[in-house]
Amino acid sequence: MLAADVLRGHAERTPDRLAIDVDGFSQITYGDWDRRSNRLARALVELGVAPGDRVALRLENRDGVEYCVGYFACQKAGAVAVPINTRLAPREAAYILDHSEPRVILGHAEDRQRIAATAGSAKHSARLVLRGGVGEESWNELEDAESSDEFQVERAPDDLADILYTSGTTGRPKGVASTHSDVAAIAKGRAAQMFAGATFLHAFPLYTFAGTHGMTMLGLSGGMTTVVQPRFDPARFLALISERSVNLMYVAPAMILLMIDHPDASKHTYDTLKMILYGSAPMPPDAIPRLAKVFKEAFQVNVYGLTEAGSAACSLPPHEALERPGSIGKPLPPTEVSIRNDAGDPVPDGEHGEIWMRAAHARRRYFKDDDATARTWTEDGWLKTGDVGHFDADGYLYLDDRKKDVIVRGGHNVYPAEVEAALLEHPGIQEVAVVGVEHPVLGEDVKAVVVTRDGTMIDLDQLKEFCSERLADYKTPRHLEVLDELPRNSMGKVLRRVLRGEAGAVS
Repeated sequence: MLAADVLRGHAERTPDRLAIDVDGFSQITYGDWDRRSNRLARALVELGVAPGDRVALRLENRDGVEYCVGYFACQKAGAVAVPINTRLAPREAAYILDHSEPRVILGHAEDRQRIAATAGSAKHSARLVLRGGVGEESWNELEDAESSDEFQVERAPDDLADILYTSGTTGRPKGVASTHSDVAAIAKGRAAQMFAGATFLHAFPLYTFAGTHGMTMLGLSGGMTTVVQPRFDPARFLALISERSVNLMYVAPAMILLMIDHPDASKHTYDTLKMILYGSAPMPPDAIPRLAKVFKEAFQVNVYGLTEAGSAACSLPPHEALERPGSIGKPLPPTEVSIRNDAGDPVPDGEHGEIWMRAAHARRRYFKDDDATARTWTEDGWLKTGDVGHFDADGYLYLDDRKKDVIVRGGHNVYPAEVEAALLEHPGIQEVAVVGVEHPVLGEDVKAVVVTRDGTMIDLDQLKEFCSERLADYKTPRHLEVLDELPRNSMGKVLRRVLRGEAGAVS
């Protein structure tokens, strides 16, 4: 089965049903979604896109309809979709474009200057196709000139469908490559069956794993109407639940906290809302009963998963969340989870080890990185998550620590190595260590502790600006501290746990 087959099926069965509703911007039905993606797929082929070529999508949630059209146009043209995080600094985006070498970049004319600034590398010569553009760059003209009849370049289920870039533990992003069968497998989830034809609401960026595979494919798989908020706003999100008679929503814990504490929370009725899916970061246990008081009819499900794991996930019902604080639930079939020691052998319940996950779909891989692929996935399909956890006697999984020290800030993964590499470019910094610190809403925030060269005085506000020129806004440290030296153990390793709790002059 190909990824676009899921769209074709719903376009045939319910062509007039509203598929995507970007609040305040645009809408599209299943029939039009299918027809427009056929037109754009033909245009991409006319531009020289060949099977296996990459096509980058640099589009924000306001362009959600175009994003969804463009994503499936890539699949129908035989290309590999490469979503680009619009919040990345130019050089971060440039690295992804250099690495993936797209033949075409799909974007919006208003962002032309920023897109062009990231696409000027000599390593590739991507053609810009822009919504609202003119002449050779016009997405509108290219799409309108083509037929809307069914179109599909021949591809096999094991061929690549997309590449989603994650932050890299060594400072470079890694592209998680998924096949058509892998993406299509998401359409077989339980939520899709339970909420067929429902109205689904989210505010996740579409270019993320959660946005592309989670939000878009979840809504598509059940033939739902997916309401997309261009940028999360708690008051408007609460209103949308009532206005659109939402049945299912997916939120990050930070969003939940902002909504249940908002003065508008009591102004609306939410009787149509039947399920709340939340994930991407830990949910504070005290928020669960408060959430139930606001959304009285909704069943809460905590989901744990990774980009590398695909649809593999664990789920924790709310009553168990209250009885088992700290647990992330049980594996959702057909997901398998195992706790392994450093030798790769399973450990007994109660013992700590690395969390390994295995899904029923094809094994994913890192694009152009066979060594990292071999280190992360086993030959029989197990993913080494890098997270440390344990099972209790009843089979509930607990996430004890993050082996890779990843910081989860408001649902966005931030790897210390990326931030440290950017800070070390500053001529006045000799050493740096980046850690996550607690935040009442975001879960964690980014803290950088630096040692200057020869006691050089550094203006911390200027240092933040230095970071913002090199890093996405959510990666830029909000907390900065200067020390004479970093705390280390007898082996010379930086004691990050000390930095997380160490008092000092934090800016």
